[in-house]
Amino acid sequence: MKIYHLRVKALPMSVDERKAVLTELEEALKRFIEDRRSYLLIPEIRTNLGYSLPDPKGVGDVAAIPGRLTVAFNRVIYCLPPAFGASDHVARVIITANKHDRNVRSAMNLALYPQFKERLNAYVFDRRREPQGQKNVEGRTMNFMVESAFQETGRIPDYILDLGDYGKEPGTFVLGRNPMEVVEKALFLLTLL
Repeated sequence: MKIYHLRVKALPMSVDERKAVLTELEEALKRFIEDRRSYLLIPEIRTNLGYSLPDPKGVGDVAAIPGRLTVAFNRVIYCLPPAFGASDHVARVIITANKHDRNVRSAMNLALYPQFKERLNAYVFDRRREPQGQKNVEGRTMNFMVESAFQETGRIPDYILDLGDYGKEPGTFVLGRNPMEVVEKALFLLTLL
């Protein structure tokens, strides 16, 4: 008896699916920017908002803002429209979260205020717990942070508070199913300030 193995190659997402991701991301960005106080949430390293295709495998499956969101004259601005592969940082958060919860396809990084730690039911990530050998490798901390959150809570939390470390700015990560949900959770943080 001869056994045949079929190789099934995953089909790329359709142009319509990619376009839908970009459209939803842009609509959520507009909602975030409309809030006159949103600039208060932008950290020194700036902010990105990402949204992935279903079952993302790499950075190219995650759309984000090239060059990130920044602040000018107390207003949030960005220069270029969302694009796939535009952010490695937020993409790694989304990809790792999605491995544990297929519904989580969007994330945003924001500033961290003491009030968030005091008043949110959030996962708190202390970078000092990261293994030294891994800490020194660029691009591994975000994965470790999300993995730690899942291991310790048994779920992907809405908010992860990164306490930072020497040379690493503290931050808040907001996670959700889509960018509009993430933006609404982000804007909620303004009520805590």
